[in-house]
Amino acid sequence: MDDLIEEVIQRLKERQNSETTVTFDQQINPPDEQTFINHEKVILEDTSISFIADLYSMKNDNPWVAWILQGIKYGVRFFIKIDKQMVSFIPRMMVLDWPIIFVVGDKSPLIASRGRIISRGEIAAFPDNSILVKYYKQFLTDEAKNICRYKNITVKVRTEEDCIWLK
Repeated sequence: MDDLIEEVIQRLKERQNSETTVTFDQQINPPDEQTFINHEKVILEDTSISFIADLYSMKNDNPWVAWILQGIKYGVRFFIKIDKQMVSFIPRMMVLDWPIIFVVGDKSPLIASRGRIISRGEIAAFPDNSILVKYYKQFLTDEAKNICRYKNITVKVRTEEDCIWLK
């Protein structure tokens, strides 16, 4: 029995340090659940705007959406790679509330804040090279602006709180 417990612990440790990259293709089915059993981190690349819309709407008839929702049940950390042009199509609520991290390129995660005023301390806690999605009613303090420059955080201002396809 101790050997079995030790083996399970070993597999969990291996999973914790394991990641895989999956290429999105709407024409083929997503990988099976073995991906979630073997990897705690899944990077999904080559996604489309229509897929993001389906994911936001939780359309279970889309096999890729169902696959991600199943992965969330397994405790998988999803990183969805997007193009810089897609930032305006990502709902701010997905950036704030979903257990998914959107990444532009290889190193720029999308971030957001709930507060009306975004402070130096909040910006300092964000990763370097991030892209801050804020709407025009939110304000950065002068110190926060300085930290943004220091940490190379790009600020994308939305004229409305939602993304362009939610209007």
